[in-house]
Amino acid sequence: MMIRLHILCAAGLAAVLTSCKPARPAAVPAAPSEMAARIQNAEGLTMVHIWATWCDPCREEFPEVVHVLQEYPELSVILVSGDDPKDLDAVNAFLLEHHSPVGSLVATELSQEFIETFSPEWAGTLPATFFYQDGRLLKEWSGKRTFEEYRETIETLLKNERSST
Repeated sequence: MMIRLHILCAAGLAAVLTSCKPARPAAVPAAPSEMAARIQNAEGLTMVHIWATWCDPCREEFPEVVHVLQEYPELSVILVSGDDPKDLDAVNAFLLEHHSPVGSLVATELSQEFIETFSPEWAGTLPATFFYQDGRLLKEWSGKRTFEEYRETIETLLKNERSST
């Protein structure tokens, strides 16, 4: 009886410890209006990075983006995938493979409305990165960048944010 009780307690403890693990970042479908609301409601400096698993430069750059996420925990980050929402498993696998600490929205449509959600100047090329301060667009670029380019931009924007408060 005593041995059985220990096994039950050990199994119970394992279940409790397993349930305490943080959930893995996941991909979630989102319409342009949902993305716009997230950007508008984000406080402080926010980086929005648009990427896709089928985009070679996006896949090459993604480790740099993960490095940014690790180095700047104070930065709000919204990842947006241009993958088909039917391919959530592929997006989730990619996020897991690259140890992304955050999940990704997956665009339910790639339309003019989607493009204008981020910037009327954006041509829709991937990868693309946008920086907002309390919902106001500060800086944007298309094409892959290095961690150093991200760092330089983020440090400048954070410095400006701190000096304006």
